Amino acid sequence: MTETPPNPSTAWSQSLIDVLGRQQALVDQLVPLARQQADLIAAGETDALLGLLGRRQQLIDELTGSQQQLGDLTEGLDQRLAALPREQAERIRSLIDHIGECLSDVMERDEQDQKSLEASRREVKKEISDVGAAKKARNAYMQAKAVDNRFADQRG
Repeated sequence: MTETPPNPSTAWSQSLIDVLGRQQALVDQLVPLARQQADLIAAGETDALLGLLGRRQQLIDELTGSQQQLGDLTEGLDQRLAALPREQAERIRSLIDHIGECLSDVMERDEQDQKSLEASRREVKKEISDVGAAKKARNAYMQAKAVDNRFADQRG
């Protein structure tokens, strides 16, 4: 029995589906972390937020690590997809669309979270400024109250 040589188109599509599948798994982990990030920011849980950001960075590093391979596999994508069976081409398009939607969702949430963090920073800065102003006012009052009694007699 003779083996048929692998179809280069099939090998390419399976490699692309494998890479896209790994990326999909990564972005599917990023989405809930982005949602959780907003909750941690709102609650002011800095330590938990730092841990979450570390985990997100690991996922992003893995995602960007596969970008070179994905770039090579998606060269001439439209022509290659046209040569595939419809089911395979739809599967690839579906994976690409899903990954894009998830990444867009994460980026939108990140923009919202950045605005929340900036608002919190402004609020803290104002509070610190208010404390500084109160301290200056108290110090000015204390200096004005101090009187040198060097020339006063016992009656004042």
